[in-house]
Amino acid sequence: MEYYKIKSGLWLIVFILAVVVLVSWSLNRNAMTSEQSGKLVCVTAKQGEIEQGVRASGVIIRDEMVYISPVSGVLRLVASEKDRTRTDTVIAQVELAKTQGRRQGNMKIDLVAERPGVVSFTLDGLERTLTPSSWVDFDAKKVSKLVSEPVSQRSGMEVDIGQPLFRVVDNYRIYVLLFPEPGIMPSVSESLTEGRRCSLRFDSVAGSRYSAKIASRVNATEDDSRPDALLLELTDFPGELYYLRHVQAKLITKTQRGLIIPKQALVKSENGYLVYIPANLGVDSKLVKVVASDESQVMCEGLREGQRVVVNPYLIHEAGITVWK
Repeated sequence: MEYYKIKSGLWLIVFILAVVVLVSWSLNRNAMTSEQSGKLVCVTAKQGEIEQGVRASGVIIRDEMVYISPVSGVLRLVASEKDRTRTDTVIAQVELAKTQGRRQGNMKIDLVAERPGVVSFTLDGLERTLTPSSWVDFDAKKVSKLVSEPVSQRSGMEVDIGQPLFRVVDNYRIYVLLFPEPGIMPSVSESLTEGRRCSLRFDSVAGSRYSAKIASRVNATEDDSRPDALLLELTDFPGELYYLRHVQAKLITKTQRGLIIPKQALVKSENGYLVYIPANLGVDSKLVKVVASDESQVMCEGLREGQRVVVNPYLIHEAGITVWK
């Protein structure tokens, strides 16, 4: 009996110790988390670029020659997707269909490129509808809503006479019809004139920037100077765009270089904007002048290159950190 009492007492002690350990671990963990979340986070001001411009959705428009089957038969591909071809190069062949159980001399019809360009065996149905010269016949908003349904042709498939087989994309000219997002600043809107050179970035082609020229512009209304649509001609041929149709892009109208900090470092004050700089177990407040900004960063005057600024300034008042005047 006494043995069982001792055993029960030992288990009780073990249980109490386990509870104490768990509570202590939890308190220490919360304290560590609180300490980490209570720290000021700083970055250094550094030289960089800010691109100012307009976000827009767009439709790619190309000079595209669509080749259709002259006969019914079996398609045999000779070229490959994305191949660059010269004039009179054989792209594909069509083997004639059987007639009364016999092939007509086992004949093959060669399909040759009538002009140089990039070969694609994927068609989306807009190649002959939307061209650099025909887009003006459409309402701009109607063009933005055109639905493309890509279809890929493959070797060995049966084809009918008159069926589109492939296309050759002119690799000297490519256009993008942009539909700017609302809220364009009047100064930016007025600068988007025909003949103006600018740059483009496409969300689907990361890290690349393309030069372009505004070929045409359509205003929202006669009384509204904002552009409803802009047709831009790219001055170089980005290979990544030969197969895209609908894109998201940024039209860059101005690039500025200077000292850059994250946008969240800015604090609105009575006298404009300020930033906090760590100093003497507290922070100094410093007024800055914002000269440019984008979605995530700002370019400021009033800072030195390499100067550290606080990027979680909300914590300064929450934690009661001293602000030196």
